[in-house]
Amino acid sequence: MKNKYNETVIKVENVTKKFKLYRDKPMTLKEKVIKRVNNSYEEFFALNDVSFEVKKGSTLGLIGKNGSGKSTLLKMINRTMFPDNGEITIKGKVASLIELGAGFHPELSGRENIYNNATIFGFSKKEIDKRIPEIIAFSELEKFIDNTLRTYSSGMYARLAFSVAIHVDADILLVDEILGVGDINFQAKCANKIYEMKNSGITILLVTHDMSTVDRLCDYSVWLDHGEKVAEGNPKEIENLYLKYMSEERDERQKLEEEIYNEKNEVIVEEVSNPTDRKTISHLGEHYGNGDVIFTSCRLLDERGVDRRSFNTGQKMKLQVEYLSQVDIENLQVNLGFEIHNNQGIHVYGTNTAREGFSSLNIKSEGIIEVELNNLSLLPGDYSIGIAVSDLEEKAVYDYYKKITEFKVYSNIYDIGLVRLEHKFIVDNEVINN
Repeated sequence: MKNKYNETVIKVENVTKKFKLYRDKPMTLKEKVIKRVNNSYEEFFALNDVSFEVKKGSTLGLIGKNGSGKSTLLKMINRTMFPDNGEITIKGKVASLIELGAGFHPELSGRENIYNNATIFGFSKKEIDKRIPEIIAFSELEKFIDNTLRTYSSGMYARLAFSVAIHVDADILLVDEILGVGDINFQAKCANKIYEMKNSGITILLVTHDMSTVDRLCDYSVWLDHGEKVAEGNPKEIENLYLKYMSEERDERQKLEEEIYNEKNEVIVEEVSNPTDRKTISHLGEHYGNGDVIFTSCRLLDERGVDRRSFNTGQKMKLQVEYLSQVDIENLQVNLGFEIHNNQGIHVYGTNTAREGFSSLNIKSEGIIEVELNNLSLLPGDYSIGIAVSDLEEKAVYDYYKKITEFKVYSNIYDIGLVRLEHKFIVDNEVINN
């Protein structure tokens, strides 16, 4: 944590929260008396002995996969839920963007709900009168503000709730995956407002799955998993530990899925009864093409030739696919391409042999195609790789997989963006090396 953050405003000490998970549906009192038996249940620890502090004016990011206890923790800090053991100490007024619109009344108008919610935060009617034009303007609901809330769409409801929450002069802001409110323009406005509040010195506790948001916004991170604190510290360091863990877990899950698949499917390539007696592939995912050439298997290899789905930034990665040519041409000339997308659908990179000047690439009746990336310059995150084969003019697509397989990248280098570009720093004619 940076030295400028001295005063602790949120202190979570040895907090534990348990829930009962019933194996059968709950019984009525009458059923319990008649059957003289209680429901069978097990205790589930949503949080187990969690401790950390949040300093005044800082932004702390809570990360972890679904079910790790993040939202439960925010609800306890917001006093809508209480721990079974441990203590949470809060200094300052808390505004919550956890359950947007909690406490709103559907039979009251938008304007009336603004007054009701602002009153909860200690504002007088006179103070709300001064502030209400700003709240309404931010929500962009001027035409509907005097309609009852039951006539609002879910998006309108969320807009109003967000606008109220950010205008109550809170000392502490709790945010739980809500930056996706409304359309893309309103989302951008919400994000800018959060950044503005951070820069004004408001303490923010943020729950998100978006690692780029953690990079941009957070001073400190806490990683929760299955209700327990795994690690805390510098956001980039924690992010990379988390991404590495998730990639390893995903690799194990994929290995298990492949074993199950192979048990159910003894062959990869299956015969199809049609006039052309062609073969087809059923397991590589969605694709299109005329079938003159088909991809029959796919692997991602590291520098040792090990098939894997997780890599380090800068590591060597090789895409290896097997193919079959199903046209009666001795030497078929093709155009071969590949592309990479991140998990948000952004096209990170793509090229093909024709674009790079290889105008005569021949393939055989069957064989192997490989794409080598000697320096995988992607920054940490989830990605997919696609591959395509077409004629030289790209008019006839033989086979194309936009997502033939997925992979994860992690790194110990704390840069930001999408890619790591080769570079060097030179100071007074002296090259600075790591």
